[in-house]
Amino acid sequence: MWYKDEADNAHTYAADSDDLAHWTVRGPAVEISKHEGPNVFELDGSYWMIIDEWHGQRVLHSTDLETWEARGLVLDRPGQGPDDGGYGYHADVVTSELGAFIFYFSHPRRPDGHSGPHASHEDRRSSVHAARLRVSGDTLVCDRDEVLEAPILPLEGPSNRGNEH
Repeated sequence: MWYKDEADNAHTYAADSDDLAHWTVRGPAVEISKHEGPNVFELDGSYWMIIDEWHGQRVLHSTDLETWEARGLVLDRPGQGPDDGGYGYHADVVTSELGAFIFYFSHPRRPDGHSGPHASHEDRRSSVHAARLRVSGDTLVCDRDEVLEAPILPLEGPSNRGNEH
């Protein structure tokens, strides 16, 4: 498991468990910045981690799930679609036989970098979006403006391959 450790500068830590009840903390996994929301997944034979640095999503790459190398940002530029202005925040990634998709939210009326109180409806309002992730060269890319055609997730739900009775 990878998680944000608020007590250690909001870095990502790793922990292992054999039974999901008892955990052994392995320690810091990513210390390059303050961030949150680590997401780890496999795509095109490589391991990737996306973290939210609040100015887009940092892309990290690993060959062993131990050592992570920064590979740029995604969702750091506004999209052109309705309510897709500003940065993409707190993303989650879903991979399937249909591809890899990043789900994120934006604050379409909040100026980027706004750190003051969010007192108005327009400051707090969020919109949820999805974009396709692709490996390009040595990093991940996504086009927020690509028109996605349904389905982007398997219609039958999660696979039970290997769990047949």
